[in-house]
Amino acid sequence: MDELLTKLNPDYSKLKKYIINSSARELSNLSAPCYYPKTKRTYYELINILKITDKDFKAFVKRNYKGTKAEKWNLWNDAGTNLLVFVLHLFLMKKDKAAYSTTMIYYMIIQYSRLMHKQMKYCDEDAFKYTMDNLTRTHLFFREKTIPNSLFYLSKAMQTNFTSDIAAWNKDGIIAFIGSARHRISQSVKSFAQSYYRNKQQGLSIKTQNDETDDDANRYQYKVLERGQKIVDKVSKNITTYKLVDKKAFEEAKTISKAKSSIAVLIAQALTNEKNFNNIKMALQIFIKEVKDVDMVCGTVYYEYVKKLMAIKRTNAQLYFKSQINILLVDVLKDIKLFDVYDKYTSQTQFIINSFLAFYLTLILRNSLC
Repeated sequence: MDELLTKLNPDYSKLKKYIINSSARELSNLSAPCYYPKTKRTYYELINILKITDKDFKAFVKRNYKGTKAEKWNLWNDAGTNLLVFVLHLFLMKKDKAAYSTTMIYYMIIQYSRLMHKQMKYCDEDAFKYTMDNLTRTHLFFREKTIPNSLFYLSKAMQTNFTSDIAAWNKDGIIAFIGSARHRISQSVKSFAQSYYRNKQQGLSIKTQNDETDDDANRYQYKVLERGQKIVDKVSKNITTYKLVDKKAFEEAKTISKAKSSIAVLIAQALTNEKNFNNIKMALQIFIKEVKDVDMVCGTVYYEYVKKLMAIKRTNAQLYFKSQINILLVDVLKDIKLFDVYDKYTSQTQFIINSFLAFYLTLILRNSLC
Protein backbone atom coordinates (compact mmCIF):
# COMPACT_ATOMS: atom_id res chain seq x y z
CA MET A 1 0.00 0.00 0.00
CA ASP A 2 2.74 2.48 0.99
CA GLU A 3 4.56 1.91 -2.31
CA LEU A 4 1.42 2.77 -4.29
CA LEU A 5 0.62 5.80 -2.13
CA THR A 6 4.05 7.31 -2.83
CA LYS A 7 3.30 7.17 -6.56
CA LEU A 8 -0.04 8.94 -6.25
CA ASN A 9 -0.55 12.60 -7.06
CA PRO A 10 -4.34 12.84 -7.15
CA ASP A 11 -6.48 15.94 -7.60
CA TYR A 12 -8.94 15.13 -4.79
CA SER A 13 -11.46 17.78 -5.81
CA LYS A 14 -11.50 16.41 -9.35
CA LEU A 15 -11.77 12.84 -8.04
CA LYS A 16 -14.68 13.76 -5.79
CA LYS A 17 -16.45 15.64 -8.57
CA TYR A 18 -16.04 12.70 -10.94
CA ILE A 19 -17.51 10.23 -8.42
CA ILE A 20 -20.41 12.51 -7.47
CA ASN A 21 -21.36 13.31 -11.07
CA SER A 22 -21.02 9.69 -12.17
CA SER A 23 -23.14 8.40 -9.29
CA ALA A 24 -25.86 11.00 -9.84
CA ARG A 25 -25.95 10.33 -13.58
CA GLU A 26 -26.11 6.57 -13.26
CA LEU A 27 -28.69 6.54 -10.45
CA SER A 28 -30.88 8.72 -12.62
CA ASN A 29 -30.31 6.56 -15.71
CA LEU A 30 -31.02 3.33 -13.81
CA SER A 31 -34.65 4.40 -13.50
CA ALA A 32 -35.05 3.49 -17.18
CA PRO A 33 -35.72 -0.16 -18.14
CA CYS A 34 -32.82 -2.18 -19.55
CA TYR A 35 -30.20 0.36 -18.51
CA TYR A 36 -26.89 -0.84 -17.13
CA PRO A 37 -23.81 1.25 -17.96
CA LYS A 38 -20.56 0.09 -19.51
CA THR A 39 -17.78 0.04 -16.96
CA LYS A 40 -14.37 -0.21 -18.67
CA ARG A 41 -14.08 3.53 -19.26
CA THR A 42 -14.46 4.24 -15.54
CA TYR A 43 -11.22 2.45 -14.69
CA TYR A 44 -9.08 4.45 -17.13
CA GLU A 45 -10.66 7.77 -16.20
CA LEU A 46 -9.97 7.14 -12.51
CA ILE A 47 -6.39 6.03 -13.24
CA ASN A 48 -5.81 9.35 -15.02
CA ILE A 49 -7.31 11.38 -12.16
CA LEU A 50 -5.15 9.52 -9.61
CA LYS A 51 -2.13 10.06 -11.87
CA ILE A 52 -0.86 6.49 -11.65
CA THR A 53 -0.21 4.00 -14.41
CA ASP A 54 -2.25 0.94 -15.24
CA LYS A 55 0.93 -1.12 -14.77
CA ASP A 56 1.61 0.27 -11.28
CA PHE A 57 -1.93 -0.34 -10.08
CA LYS A 58 -2.14 -3.89 -11.40
CA ALA A 59 1.20 -4.63 -9.74
CA PHE A 60 -0.27 -3.34 -6.46
CA VAL A 61 -3.31 -5.61 -6.81
CA LYS A 62 -1.05 -8.61 -7.37
CA ARG A 63 1.07 -7.74 -4.32
CA ASN A 64 -1.99 -7.06 -2.19
CA TYR A 65 -3.46 -10.54 -2.50
CA LYS A 66 -0.21 -12.52 -2.66
CA GLY A 67 -0.29 -15.25 -0.05
CA THR A 68 -4.00 -14.80 0.70
CA LYS A 69 -6.88 -17.11 -0.14
CA ALA A 70 -7.95 -14.65 -2.86
CA GLU A 71 -4.58 -14.75 -4.67
CA LYS A 72 -5.97 -16.63 -7.68
CA TRP A 73 -9.64 -15.58 -7.57
CA ASN A 74 -10.63 -13.59 -10.66
CA LEU A 75 -12.95 -11.04 -9.05
CA TRP A 76 -10.50 -10.17 -6.29
CA ASN A 77 -7.73 -9.65 -8.87
CA ASP A 78 -9.88 -7.43 -11.10
CA ALA A 79 -8.20 -4.03 -11.40
CA GLY A 80 -11.45 -2.09 -11.86
CA THR A 81 -13.01 -3.53 -8.72
CA ASN A 82 -9.91 -2.89 -6.64
CA LEU A 83 -9.50 0.65 -7.94
CA LEU A 84 -12.89 1.68 -6.58
CA VAL A 85 -12.12 -0.02 -3.25
CA PHE A 86 -8.87 1.94 -3.21
CA VAL A 87 -10.79 5.18 -3.84
CA LEU A 88 -13.06 4.28 -0.90
CA HIS A 89 -9.92 3.95 1.22
CA LEU A 90 -8.52 7.28 0.00
CA PHE A 91 -11.67 9.19 0.94
CA LEU A 92 -11.65 7.62 4.40
CA MET A 93 -7.99 8.66 4.74
CA LYS A 94 -9.10 12.21 3.91
CA LYS A 95 -11.98 11.85 6.42
CA ASP A 96 -14.43 12.75 3.66
CA LYS A 97 -17.37 10.55 4.67
CA ALA A 98 -19.75 12.13 2.14
CA ALA A 99 -17.44 11.28 -0.76
CA TYR A 100 -16.88 7.83 0.73
CA SER A 101 -20.64 7.18 0.86
CA THR A 102 -21.12 8.35 -2.71
CA THR A 103 -18.24 6.17 -3.89
CA MET A 104 -19.84 3.18 -2.16
CA ILE A 105 -23.05 3.81 -4.11
CA TYR A 106 -21.03 4.03 -7.32
CA TYR A 107 -19.20 0.80 -6.44
CA MET A 108 -22.54 -1.00 -6.12
CA ILE A 109 -23.73 0.48 -9.43
CA ILE A 110 -20.63 -0.82 -11.22
CA GLN A 111 -20.99 -4.31 -9.73
CA TYR A 112 -24.70 -4.37 -10.62
CA SER A 113 -23.89 -3.32 -14.19
CA ARG A 114 -21.27 -6.02 -14.66
CA LEU A 115 -23.67 -8.70 -13.43
CA MET A 116 -26.50 -7.44 -15.64
CA HIS A 117 -24.25 -7.45 -18.70
CA LYS A 118 -23.38 -11.04 -17.84
CA GLN A 119 -26.95 -12.22 -17.16
CA MET A 120 -28.84 -10.18 -19.79
CA LYS A 121 -26.77 -9.44 -22.86
CA TYR A 122 -29.91 -8.44 -24.79
CA CYS A 123 -32.89 -6.78 -23.17
CA ASP A 124 -36.53 -6.21 -24.11
CA GLU A 125 -37.81 -3.06 -22.39
CA ASP A 126 -41.44 -4.21 -22.28
CA ALA A 127 -40.54 -7.57 -20.72
CA PHE A 128 -38.16 -5.80 -18.33
CA LYS A 129 -40.92 -3.44 -17.13
CA TYR A 130 -43.36 -6.34 -16.73
CA THR A 131 -40.82 -8.25 -14.65
CA MET A 132 -40.15 -5.25 -12.40
CA ASP A 133 -43.89 -4.86 -11.77
CA ASN A 134 -44.45 -8.56 -11.03
CA LEU A 135 -41.56 -9.62 -8.81
CA THR A 136 -42.19 -11.60 -5.65
CA ARG A 137 -42.73 -9.49 -2.55
CA THR A 138 -39.48 -10.76 -1.03
CA HIS A 139 -37.31 -9.63 -3.96
CA LEU A 140 -35.00 -6.72 -3.13
CA PHE A 141 -36.09 -4.76 -6.22
CA PHE A 142 -39.74 -5.13 -5.18
CA ARG A 143 -39.14 -4.31 -1.53
CA GLU A 144 -37.12 -1.18 -2.31
CA LYS A 145 -39.44 -0.24 -5.24
CA THR A 146 -36.68 0.60 -7.76
CA ILE A 147 -33.21 -0.58 -8.77
CA PRO A 148 -31.55 2.71 -7.68
CA ASN A 149 -33.23 2.42 -4.27
CA SER A 150 -32.02 -1.18 -4.00
CA LEU A 151 -28.41 -0.26 -4.72
CA PHE A 152 -28.64 2.65 -2.30
CA TYR A 153 -29.92 0.24 0.38
CA LEU A 154 -27.09 -2.25 -0.26
CA SER A 155 -24.47 0.51 -0.17
CA LYS A 156 -25.64 1.48 3.32
CA ALA A 157 -25.40 -2.15 4.45
CA MET A 158 -21.84 -2.38 3.11
CA GLN A 159 -20.85 0.82 4.91
CA THR A 160 -22.22 -0.51 8.19
CA ASN A 161 -20.34 -3.80 7.89
CA PHE A 162 -17.04 -2.90 6.24
CA THR A 163 -16.09 0.76 6.74
CA SER A 164 -13.55 0.00 9.49
CA ASP A 165 -11.90 -2.71 7.34
CA ILE A 166 -11.66 -0.43 4.32
CA ALA A 167 -10.29 2.45 6.43
CA ALA A 168 -7.56 0.22 7.92
CA TRP A 169 -7.01 -1.67 4.64
CA ASN A 170 -7.54 -4.95 6.47
CA LYS A 171 -6.92 -7.47 3.70
CA ASP A 172 -9.22 -10.13 5.12
CA GLY A 173 -11.90 -7.48 5.54
CA ILE A 174 -11.37 -6.20 1.98
CA ILE A 175 -11.67 -9.76 0.65
CA ALA A 176 -14.88 -10.23 2.63
CA PHE A 177 -16.27 -6.88 1.44
CA ILE A 178 -15.72 -7.62 -2.25
CA GLY A 179 -17.30 -11.05 -1.87
CA SER A 180 -20.25 -9.84 0.17
CA ALA A 181 -21.10 -6.92 -2.13
CA ARG A 182 -20.93 -9.13 -5.20
CA HIS A 183 -23.00 -11.88 -3.58
CA ARG A 184 -25.76 -9.54 -2.38
CA ILE A 185 -26.17 -7.98 -5.82
CA SER A 186 -25.76 -11.29 -7.66
CA GLN A 187 -28.64 -12.87 -5.74
CA SER A 188 -31.05 -10.15 -6.85
CA VAL A 189 -29.78 -9.95 -10.44
CA LYS A 190 -29.90 -13.72 -11.02
CA SER A 191 -33.41 -13.94 -9.58
CA PHE A 192 -34.55 -10.99 -11.69
CA ALA A 193 -32.98 -12.45 -14.85
CA GLN A 194 -34.70 -15.80 -14.30
CA SER A 195 -38.08 -14.07 -13.96
CA TYR A 196 -37.34 -11.87 -16.98
CA TYR A 197 -36.52 -14.79 -19.30
CA ARG A 198 -39.53 -16.76 -18.06
CA ASN A 199 -41.85 -13.79 -18.69
CA LYS A 200 -40.32 -13.09 -22.09
CA GLN A 201 -40.72 -16.72 -23.14
CA GLN A 202 -44.39 -16.58 -22.15
CA GLY A 203 -44.89 -13.32 -24.04
CA LEU A 204 -45.64 -11.31 -20.91
CA SER A 205 -44.82 -7.61 -21.17
CA ILE A 206 -46.03 -4.07 -20.57
CA LYS A 207 -46.33 -2.41 -23.93
CA THR A 208 -45.04 1.13 -24.23
CA GLN A 209 -48.04 3.25 -25.08
CA ASN A 210 -48.38 6.62 -26.72
CA ASP A 211 -51.43 8.04 -25.00
CA GLU A 212 -53.37 10.05 -27.55
CA THR A 213 -55.29 12.13 -25.01
CA ASP A 214 -56.86 15.54 -25.36
CA ASP A 215 -53.92 17.24 -23.71
CA ASP A 216 -51.51 15.69 -26.22
CA ALA A 217 -53.59 16.86 -29.16
CA ASN A 218 -54.24 20.30 -27.69
CA ARG A 219 -51.17 20.87 -25.54
CA TYR A 220 -51.30 24.63 -25.97
CA GLN A 221 -55.01 25.01 -25.25
CA TYR A 222 -56.41 26.19 -21.94
CA LYS A 223 -58.26 22.95 -21.34
CA VAL A 224 -54.88 21.38 -20.59
CA LEU A 225 -54.86 23.43 -17.40
CA GLU A 226 -58.40 22.34 -16.56
CA ARG A 227 -56.92 18.88 -16.07
CA GLY A 228 -54.28 20.26 -13.72
CA GLN A 229 -55.68 18.62 -10.60
CA LYS A 230 -55.67 15.20 -12.24
CA ILE A 231 -52.09 15.70 -13.37
CA VAL A 232 -51.06 16.76 -9.85
CA ASP A 233 -52.51 13.56 -8.41
CA LYS A 234 -50.81 11.49 -11.09
CA VAL A 235 -47.39 13.10 -10.61
CA SER A 236 -47.57 12.85 -6.82
CA LYS A 237 -48.47 9.17 -7.09
CA ASN A 238 -45.79 8.46 -9.70
CA ILE A 239 -43.11 9.91 -7.44
CA THR A 240 -44.15 8.28 -4.16
CA THR A 241 -45.94 5.08 -5.16
CA TYR A 242 -44.05 4.14 -8.32
CA LYS A 243 -40.77 5.67 -7.09
CA LEU A 244 -40.26 7.88 -10.13
CA VAL A 245 -36.93 9.64 -10.47
CA ASP A 246 -37.33 11.76 -13.60
CA LYS A 247 -33.90 11.86 -15.27
CA LYS A 248 -34.76 14.72 -17.60
CA ALA A 249 -36.29 16.87 -14.84
CA PHE A 250 -33.39 16.07 -12.48
CA GLU A 251 -30.66 17.15 -14.89
CA GLU A 252 -32.49 20.32 -15.92
CA ALA A 253 -33.33 21.31 -12.33
CA LYS A 254 -29.73 20.74 -11.27
CA THR A 255 -28.45 22.89 -14.13
CA ILE A 256 -30.88 25.75 -13.53
CA SER A 257 -30.42 25.87 -9.76
CA LYS A 258 -26.69 25.08 -9.83
CA ALA A 259 -27.26 22.58 -7.00
CA LYS A 260 -24.49 20.08 -6.27
CA SER A 261 -25.10 16.56 -7.53
CA SER A 262 -24.11 15.08 -4.17
CA ILE A 263 -27.17 16.45 -2.38
CA ALA A 264 -29.51 16.71 -5.38
CA VAL A 265 -29.42 12.98 -6.09
CA LEU A 266 -30.10 12.14 -2.44
CA ILE A 267 -33.10 14.50 -2.37
CA ALA A 268 -34.53 13.05 -5.59
CA GLN A 269 -34.21 9.52 -4.21
CA ALA A 270 -35.58 10.36 -0.74
CA LEU A 271 -38.51 12.24 -2.28
CA THR A 272 -39.95 8.88 -3.39
CA ASN A 273 -40.90 7.97 0.20
CA GLU A 274 -44.68 7.54 0.35
CA LYS A 275 -44.91 9.81 3.40
CA ASN A 276 -44.10 12.76 1.09
CA PHE A 277 -47.26 12.31 -1.02
CA ASN A 278 -49.35 15.01 0.67
CA ASN A 279 -46.58 17.61 0.76
CA ILE A 280 -45.71 17.01 -2.90
CA LYS A 281 -49.37 17.23 -3.87
CA MET A 282 -49.85 20.43 -1.89
CA ALA A 283 -46.83 22.11 -3.49
CA LEU A 284 -48.00 21.22 -7.00
CA GLN A 285 -51.58 22.28 -6.25
CA ILE A 286 -50.39 25.72 -5.16
CA PHE A 287 -48.19 25.94 -8.25
CA ILE A 288 -50.95 25.03 -10.72
CA LYS A 289 -53.56 27.18 -8.95
CA GLU A 290 -51.78 30.40 -9.87
CA VAL A 291 -51.30 29.44 -13.53
CA LYS A 292 -53.45 31.64 -15.80
CA ASP A 293 -51.98 30.68 -19.15
CA VAL A 294 -50.73 27.31 -20.43
CA ASP A 295 -47.48 29.00 -21.53
CA MET A 296 -46.71 29.57 -17.84
CA VAL A 297 -46.15 25.82 -17.62
CA CYS A 298 -45.41 24.71 -21.16
CA GLY A 299 -43.71 27.80 -22.59
CA THR A 300 -40.45 29.61 -21.89
CA VAL A 301 -42.32 31.82 -19.39
CA TYR A 302 -42.29 28.81 -17.05
CA TYR A 303 -38.70 29.39 -15.91
CA GLU A 304 -39.31 33.00 -14.91
CA TYR A 305 -42.59 32.00 -13.26
CA VAL A 306 -40.88 29.49 -10.93
CA LYS A 307 -38.09 31.95 -10.15
CA LYS A 308 -40.69 34.59 -9.29
CA LEU A 309 -42.52 32.19 -6.95
CA MET A 310 -39.26 31.33 -5.21
CA ALA A 311 -38.25 35.00 -4.90
CA ILE A 312 -41.27 35.95 -2.75
CA LYS A 313 -40.12 37.35 0.58
CA ARG A 314 -43.33 38.69 2.08
CA THR A 315 -46.91 37.57 1.59
CA ASN A 316 -50.17 37.53 3.54
CA ALA A 317 -50.99 34.05 2.26
CA GLN A 318 -50.79 31.27 4.83
CA LEU A 319 -49.94 28.74 2.12
CA TYR A 320 -47.66 29.68 -0.72
CA PHE A 321 -45.39 27.76 -3.07
CA LYS A 322 -42.01 28.78 -1.64
CA SER A 323 -42.96 27.89 1.93
CA GLN A 324 -44.48 24.56 0.90
CA ILE A 325 -41.31 23.63 -0.98
CA ASN A 326 -39.29 24.38 2.16
CA ILE A 327 -41.63 22.31 4.34
CA LEU A 328 -41.18 19.36 1.96
CA LEU A 329 -37.41 19.84 1.76
CA VAL A 330 -36.98 19.93 5.53
CA ASP A 331 -38.95 16.69 5.91
CA VAL A 332 -36.87 14.98 3.22
CA LEU A 333 -33.56 16.17 4.68
CA LYS A 334 -34.54 15.00 8.16
CA ASP A 335 -35.39 11.57 6.76
CA ILE A 336 -31.91 11.19 5.26
CA LYS A 337 -30.16 12.74 8.28
CA LEU A 338 -28.90 15.77 6.35
CA PHE A 339 -30.93 18.56 7.92
CA ASP A 340 -28.19 19.48 10.41
CA VAL A 341 -25.76 19.82 7.50
CA TYR A 342 -28.27 21.93 5.53
CA ASP A 343 -28.98 24.10 8.57
CA LYS A 344 -25.31 25.15 8.70
CA TYR A 345 -25.26 26.25 5.04
CA THR A 346 -25.39 29.92 4.08
CA SER A 347 -28.80 31.32 3.14
CA GLN A 348 -27.64 31.42 -0.48
CA THR A 349 -26.77 27.72 -0.51
CA GLN A 350 -30.08 26.88 1.19
CA PHE A 351 -31.89 28.88 -1.49
CA ILE A 352 -30.09 26.92 -4.22
CA ILE A 353 -31.23 23.61 -2.70
CA ASN A 354 -34.81 24.86 -2.31
CA SER A 355 -34.74 26.06 -5.93
CA PHE A 356 -33.55 22.66 -7.11
CA LEU A 357 -36.52 20.98 -5.44
CA ALA A 358 -38.95 23.60 -6.80
CA PHE A 359 -37.73 23.16 -10.36
CA TYR A 360 -37.44 19.37 -10.08
CA LEU A 361 -41.06 18.93 -8.94
CA THR A 362 -42.55 21.42 -11.40
CA LEU A 363 -40.47 20.06 -14.28
CA ILE A 364 -41.89 16.60 -13.63
CA LEU A 365 -45.35 18.20 -13.80
CA ARG A 366 -44.36 20.11 -16.93
CA ASN A 367 -43.03 16.93 -18.59
CA SER A 368 -46.31 15.16 -17.80
CA LEU A 369 -48.59 17.97 -18.88
CA CYS A 370 -46.92 19.51 -21.94
